[in-house]
Amino acid sequence: MDTRSDAESSSFLSLFAALSYGIASMAMVFINKAILMQYAHSMTLLTLQQLATALLIHFGRQMGYTKAKGVDFTTAKRLLPVSLFYNANVAFALASLKGVNIPMYIAIKRLTPLAVLIAGFFSGKGKPTTQVILSVLLTAAGVIVAAMGDFSFDLFGYSMALTSVFFQTMYLVLVEKSGAEDGLSSVEIMFYNSFLSLPFLLFLIIVTGEFPNSLSLLFAKVRIYSHFLQIVIHLRLC
Repeated sequence: MDTRSDAESSSFLSLFAALSYGIASMAMVFINKAILMQYAHSMTLLTLQQLATALLIHFGRQMGYTKAKGVDFTTAKRLLPVSLFYNANVAFALASLKGVNIPMYIAIKRLTPLAVLIAGFFSGKGKPTTQVILSVLLTAAGVIVAAMGDFSFDLFGYSMALTSVFFQTMYLVLVEKSGAEDGLSSVEIMFYNSFLSLPFLLFLIIVTGEFPNSLSLLFAKVRIYSHFLQIVIHLRLC
């Protein structure tokens, strides 16, 4: 009886986790798209996101909210290539949202399993089952059909999205092959990815000319929205 109850509880938790992941993933895409429609400096956004993530995890560790370990330079050196692929994936994904509509962005990202399948074949990984191959090919065919009917086709956006798929594939293959993330919690991996990416992202936003104009624009928009929020609160209190 207890075994059956535990199995039902485990199934419920798995379903809840899957639904939560799906909702969070969709919300993240919509929020990023909405932000980029008002603020086009995607590299600055990524830099601030990684800075905020690193600081939150650091102070969370200092205050005892997480058991993540501090920086270990041997681990950092091992994770450096992984971090570069991870951030390249996120950077190109954000850039693609400037020109690709949300349904097509989600569809293009579904090409990642096909890319991983192909990369695994050339790297000598074992052949997956026929059902897996057929399901991945069917998904890829659906993406091609959807792209052919996309009236808002944007070459730059599609190029950025496909490049993002490439870097995500390289990230997944590298993690699997190297075992670089073995023994680390998800919070520690997130911290290292953020910490290691900051020097490169700061260099990029300076070289590309985003900085410091992007920060000036960001502060101006924050002031506008803060004034708007104050007006809304004032009207509700009246």
